[in-house]
Parts: sequence; C-alpha cells; structure tokens
Amino acid sequence: MASIGRWGAGVKRSLEELLPVGLIEREARACGHRWRERKLGPAATVWLWVAQLLLPGCSSARARHLCGGGASAGAVCQAKARLPLALLGRLHRHVAGVLARGGAAGWRWRGHRVLGADGVCYHAPDAPALRGRFGCKKPLGYPLVRALTLFELGGGAMLHQVPLPHRRQEAPLLGRLLRHLSRGDVLVLDRAFASFGNLCLAAAAGVHLVARLRAPLVARRGTRRTVLARLGPGDALVRWDRPRERTPAVSLRRWLRLPAGLELRQVTVRVRRRGYRTRRVTVVTSLLDPARYPAAEVAKLYARRWEVETCFRHLKQTLDLGRLRCKTVAGVRKELLARALAYNLVRATMAKAAALRGADPERVSFADTLSWLLLAAADAPLRVTVNPARPGRFEPRRVKAYRTNYLLLNRPRAEARRKVA
Repeated sequence: MASIGRWGAGVKRSLEELLPVGLIEREARACGHRWRERKLGPAATVWLWVAQLLLPGCSSARARHLCGGGASAGAVCQAKARLPLALLGRLHRHVAGVLARGGAAGWRWRGHRVLGADGVCYHAPDAPALRGRFGCKKPLGYPLVRALTLFELGGGAMLHQVPLPHRRQEAPLLGRLLRHLSRGDVLVLDRAFASFGNLCLAAAAGVHLVARLRAPLVARRGTRRTVLARLGPGDALVRWDRPRERTPAVSLRRWLRLPAGLELRQVTVRVRRRGYRTRRVTVVTSLLDPARYPAAEVAKLYARRWEVETCFRHLKQTLDLGRLRCKTVAGVRKELLARALAYNLVRATMAKAAALRGADPERVSFADTLSWLLLAAADAPLRVTVNPARPGRFEPRRVKAYRTNYLLLNRPRAEARRKVA
C-alpha cells in the first residue's frame, strides 16, 4: 500500500486526491505493466518519487525514509527503473487534464485559453550515454538536456515536455506542441518561433499565434512581407508570401502543401521601463479583428509570455530541480515526467487556494504553497500567501551573492587527481 511518512500531510492529501492508488495501478495495468506485491510497488514508487522531488536536495538515500524505512537507496533506484515510461506519461496526461478542466484553467483572454512555450536546459550527470545523446556545452562540462516545455498561462500548469539535445533548436518542433492544443487556443511564443512554416502549421491546427518578430521579418517594401492596410497606430494588416527556397527543417512534402501566402496582423508598441532604454517591440499574430482584439491588448498579452520564465524559475530555484539525477536516457525521460507531476501537484494546490480566496491562481505564492504541502499538519486549513498585483515591477539585474572562489575543473578528473598527488 502506498504511503509516505507523517512529515508531509499536505503532500499525502494532495496525492490521494490527484493520483490515488487505484488510478496508478489501473493505468499501470493498461500500459501492460506487471508487478508482484512488494513494499515499493508502482503506486508507492510514484508517490515516493513525487515526494522526493518536492523536498529540495533529497537524494535516494534520504528518500528511502519517506516510505517508513526498510528500503535501501538501491531499492529505491531499482523501483524507479521498473516504472514504465508509458505509465508516467499516462499519469502526467491525467494530471494535466485535471488542471485544464479545473481551477488552474480559470483565466481566459477574451474567451481564449492562453498558453506559452519555451526551451529550458538542465544539467545531467556526467554519464557516457547522456553525453552522447544530449551533448555538452564544453568538452569537459556536464551533459545538457534541453526541454521544450508547454505551460498554461494564468494557472501555470505544465502540459507537455519534449526532451532534446542541447544544441537542437526548438522552433522546428512546434508541430509536436500543437497536438496538445485545441482549436481556438492562443499560443504566445518568443521570436525564435516566428516563421512562415510555423504560422501555417498553427493556422491549419486552428491555433492563434502571438510571436515577437525579429527586425528583418518586419513588413516593409521590397520584401515578401507587405502591408495591406493600416488598422491604427502601430497596427497593420500584412501579407507574408511563401519563401522562395525551402529550409532544411521543412520536408519537401510539407513544403508543397504550404499556401502561397498568409494574411496576418503586425502590432508595434513602444516599451518604456525605468532604468532601460525605450524599445520598439513588434509582434505578429493571426488575431485579425482589431475591434475584438485591440492592439494594446495584444501587446499586453505578449507581455505575459514572461510567465513562462517564472515557471522555469520555480522549477529550477524554488523546487531546486536545476540538475537531473538519472544516468540513462530512459531515466532522464522518466525523471522529466516525474518532475512535471511534482510541479503540477503544487499548481493544483495553488488553484484550490485561489478558489478559496477568490484570487487569481498566478497571484498565489508558489513557495508558500510548497511550504504548506511539506510542513502543514494533517488538519491544517489551506491558507497560503496571496501576492499583491504588481504589474510592471522591476528589479536591478545584479547579484548580491559572491560566486565560489574554487577553480574550474578543466581536465579529466583522473588526470587532475594525479597532478594533485
């Protein structure tokens, strides 16, 4: 029977609501997994892994105490290795679906669900398999795993991840994200995704894109991007013609199916922030109706893309998950899904707290919700901090803490050890 110790009553309560034992075992059987009755069955292992990820810096040797003792660190690792990747994928889709239907999806922009996506890199153990699959930034550095991640803005739920080698670009993989969106959704992206092929993909899927443009892609005379009509100050209806040459990222079959051109909307705004120079930001979107979608509102919508970076900060700093622990490619894929379960568990609790307080889920403190899950008593009410609305808040881009004074390891460890000896 799955159980964790008395320390995390909030974690246990949330797991029982979101990932009950019966659901985990039913999904395990559905994906063909067979197991014998033991202390660390599939349900107990999933609960243990999620609880371990919620405890910052918790190793497998420490995590074995969460299930009441009697299991070694090696037994915990073996239990994780026995979990099928398909099982964790099913559980992740179940939790993401619950969040999409529940309170975490309460925010809508003019009737549309809004999502954001971007890539993030995680350090992985220095194992030959990971070095060969994902690559390293430096010859003697740790392997870097890039994960293209899809979030729901407003609630912050993580909906999908695509693990990639760190040198792989995310923009050509937009189609893999569109499978997890519905018609009428709005996807906010950075400038790397603004291309004719991606805009055609989104239009075919019925998804509206809002993406920032690089300066060479702004519509002007003498290019294949021309202005058709002026809709207002900094607001124009433009036409993008299909590029003359096919890029290597687009197959010939897909290239031949692309339309000859697209009608889009180009919105340019001036951004003024204290301590920064005034900048012109241009976004392109398929939201063509200026009456229903005013240019100022489209610009404010793109500004919410920064919430994706906030989600990454919660993953890498608040939850202290900047480094992966598994040493195999299959283990890394499982660990990314387990991280998504732990992260969405906190988001589900935040949505519940927001509903009780009548506040937006994005204003509920992620760190305080995590503390409530870990430290609150079993009968403690769900009372967490709701941050004030602080649009336009800024801080100086400076660090106060000093970095370590130790030298970098710039040669193989065995060679450095021989030199010291």
